[in-house]
Amino acid sequence: MVRSYQRRRLFRLVGAFLLSQASGVRPALAAAPADHLLRATLASFLDVLLPRDALSGSATDLQVDTQLWELLQTDTRFFRLVTVGCQWLNMTGGPPFSRLSAQQQITVVEWMSNSDWQEIPRRFYELVRQAAVELYYSQVGAWGGLSISHAPQPVGFAPPWA
Repeated sequence: MVRSYQRRRLFRLVGAFLLSQASGVRPALAAAPADHLLRATLASFLDVLLPRDALSGSATDLQVDTQLWELLQTDTRFFRLVTVGCQWLNMTGGPPFSRLSAQQQITVVEWMSNSDWQEIPRRFYELVRQAAVELYYSQVGAWGGLSISHAPQPVGFAPPWA
């Protein structure tokens, strides 16, 4: 019962996006949402990508959302992509992405990861994920459970015999 509800909700989300594309209405290009909604959506998306576990904190625990937000201020194209991507995430027909259940958020992000590269959801997913992973693993707090004690760069990895 829960799965069919989630599936219907995802289909409604995808349908709304496709309908807006087909009709020429571009809600994703409307005025940018308030910063707090944009930042809450981005933070929730990042925590789906990099969740907390027993050994390390989530993306927001390590302030990847804040670091990424600062990075966005230096690149208008990346900022626009993130704005449009977050608007797309919030087009569920229900609450904003940040207030969906964890499983609903995961379902939406999984769909994005398999969508067409030429469309905004997949571009947003890939580019934000790449930036977030770099910011996350550059911090000592993310290394719990890994067999490293320092960043591999700029020195590089130790040889296998060391």
